[in-house]
Amino acid sequence: MNPTEHVNIRVLVVEDDEDDWLITKKIFTQIPGSPFKIELAKTYEQAIELIDQNIHDVYLIDYRLGEHTGTDILEHAHPERRSQPFILMTGVSDSDLEWRSLRLAAADYLVKGSFDAMLLSRTLNYSIQRKHIEQQRIDQLINLNRAKEDFISIASHQLRTPATGVKQYLGMVVEGFVGDVPPAQMELLKQAYRSNERQLRIISDLLKVAQVDSGKMKLQPTPVTIDELINEVIDEQMSTLTDRSQTIKRVEYDTLLPLIRVDSDAIRMVLENLIDNASKYSPEETQIQVEVSEQPETLTISVLDCGVGIQDHDLPRLYEKFTRFENILSTKVGGSGLGLYWAKRIVDMHGGRIDYRPNQPTGSVFSIILPKKGLEK
Repeated sequence: MNPTEHVNIRVLVVEDDEDDWLITKKIFTQIPGSPFKIELAKTYEQAIELIDQNIHDVYLIDYRLGEHTGTDILEHAHPERRSQPFILMTGVSDSDLEWRSLRLAAADYLVKGSFDAMLLSRTLNYSIQRKHIEQQRIDQLINLNRAKEDFISIASHQLRTPATGVKQYLGMVVEGFVGDVPPAQMELLKQAYRSNERQLRIISDLLKVAQVDSGKMKLQPTPVTIDELINEVIDEQMSTLTDRSQTIKRVEYDTLLPLIRVDSDAIRMVLENLIDNASKYSPEETQIQVEVSEQPETLTISVLDCGVGIQDHDLPRLYEKFTRFENILSTKVGGSGLGLYWAKRIVDMHGGRIDYRPNQPTGSVFSIILPKKGLEK
């Protein structure tokens, strides 16, 4: 059914001037076979109350509403909070006001005294039709995105199981559990093992992205000692960095740090990702540092490296999906380009942020900044 073919289309007219209301009401009565059922809100407060009830199909709003304006209503009724069209009315033509109202997602703009029953009816009908088409497109995009997320999740799970098996078998051969292997073949097996590890990291990144994008990742916040979490992550990363001829150092903080309420597994994944990135984009025989600092409202965990750094022109794309930057190590480093994306999303879910700054004289500093207040219980 066409959205404008309803028996009754509920219109809320927001108008505080009695004479203007009577004129508008009369124009509605002149619409042949009018499907519109009009209701009046005389004040800003009454309009907000009715809009929040979400019971009307379209809104016709006067610009002047005592201490408030029609654009105040547009700002309150953000497009994310409603799906009905809003049409602004004003006493005089004003191009600046027209553009401002359209930027606030008004469906149209009418000047009092310059529209008749035909124009009013057409404006209302077209605005409802446009909104209906827009909502259909949004629904289609949501469904496509959901299908994409489901595909990524299913495909990643299906890939992870055999890839994990391959890693276990390769590991047994490399570790000598099935007998001696000639040196040349052993080197090939080690390369296969490293390639398999990269494959598993990519699968893991895809799964994390699918979780955060679909909203299926639910944080489980508990009081956490940041010192202990950092030390555990460093200990776990030590062997990997040793294999890469790198070292990692914890810069000690003099003051006892407070407990902070976070999802420890999620923050652990973010910190591991930042340390792994620092390692992959740094040469051998270099050191990675992890330091923590306390501010009045936040705790900051920083990972510092002496690697290739990030070019200024690449910074706008730093946290986008599938971002890979060209540098002297990029051809040697495998990865999905998803790590910083999901890491930022996880920190955002904690009410924090990830910051980047260049290290001196070379390299990068990535900082996880978390509110000390933490997540609500």
